[in-house]
Amino acid sequence: MNDHIWLACIPRTVRFESQVAVRHLRFGGGQTLLTLSAVAVGVIIVVFVTSLIFGLQRHWTQVLTEAIPHVTVRVAEQKPVALAEAVGLPAGDISNRIEQRVAQQRNIDNWGQMTEIIRGLPNVRIVAPVVRMQAFVSKGGNPIGVNVIGADPDVQDHVTAVTKKLIAGRYRGLGSEEVVIDYELARDLNVVLGDRVRLTSSTGDAASFTIAGIYSQGQGRGSAYLTLRTAQSLYGLGTTVNVIFVKVEDIFRADHVAERIQALLPYETRVWTQEFPQFLYSLNMETASTYIVSAFSLIASSFAIAAILIVSVLQKSRQIGILKSMGAYRRQILRIFLLEGLCIALVGSVVGAIVGTLIIYLLGMIEQPITRVGQRPEPFFPVAILPFYIVGAMLAATATTVLAAFLPARRAAKLNPIDVIR
Repeated sequence: MNDHIWLACIPRTVRFESQVAVRHLRFGGGQTLLTLSAVAVGVIIVVFVTSLIFGLQRHWTQVLTEAIPHVTVRVAEQKPVALAEAVGLPAGDISNRIEQRVAQQRNIDNWGQMTEIIRGLPNVRIVAPVVRMQAFVSKGGNPIGVNVIGADPDVQDHVTAVTKKLIAGRYRGLGSEEVVIDYELARDLNVVLGDRVRLTSSTGDAASFTIAGIYSQGQGRGSAYLTLRTAQSLYGLGTTVNVIFVKVEDIFRADHVAERIQALLPYETRVWTQEFPQFLYSLNMETASTYIVSAFSLIASSFAIAAILIVSVLQKSRQIGILKSMGAYRRQILRIFLLEGLCIALVGSVVGAIVGTLIIYLLGMIEQPITRVGQRPEPFFPVAILPFYIVGAMLAATATTVLAAFLPARRAAKLNPIDVIR
């Protein structure tokens, strides 16, 4: 009954071949299971490798880029030129000596208009006008250098994710006399939430602030966060800022956003990839390694499948001879073994995809032990279940299996029925 149902779904032109192929597989026993296992293992390896490598890449990319702006906009450094190259000077004997300018404070006055222009660009997610300066923070004595970020907490929190890393207190809703510092700085100053610390700016101005929040970024010393207006007042900037932070949707296309900004505005842009070129190189190398390992896994499994099917042809040579003596054409014999390979490929790839995804899911549930203050539970294996690569592994395994089945199928089609029966 069941045979009639599935046979009704198959075109008449290949119904005979399909029936013979299914019977061969059904009565193949251990040999069929071995062939299916070869396909499944190839798919499992591809799913596992791609999920693990791309999961690690996604994790470390997120760790690296969630705490930094993807594009930084600032006033361009004015590079000195020789007097001989200056425009508008009279000809004559002039000095070619280049004098380096003393570093000066450069601010952005029209930042409100700039932020509106940048927000309108494609791929832009967050735009934050910021005061980024250096200061000394102290508690009674022993001042410690710190990087100060002055910005709107609700906007800046989307740029550097301070709230996500808080171990005490708050960042959003920060007051004009409050500051958020990192755990390393709090430990060095021996201060806790609610204590007062003194910030001395690079211009010599100083003010006292209450610690409203303490965060932990995991490694190194972080920045001290103030509101935008407080930072402008501390550094005497009036209503100006000195940098604009930009977050984008696709971090690997941040350079295109930077190019658009530089074309529209008379300011300098710096992309996160310029700060971490080695990281981007490592990502590309890992991606290439993943594809190579996956390709060799599928090739190895296809060789195993071809060997098993060749043995199957030898074992079924008498049956092939009988079919040919009964009037079966060479193309029908070829189709029988190609259909066997296709059935093995489809079932094996589905089983491999299910088992591989289950393994990845279980690995992703394992959490690593907490080793520092404020650390949130993180997966020991930051894997990623990627449907695109799972489907791609299934299609690739199916294609390689059918190709592996072609050689034994062609050999079976060329068998001489008289020689086989003898």
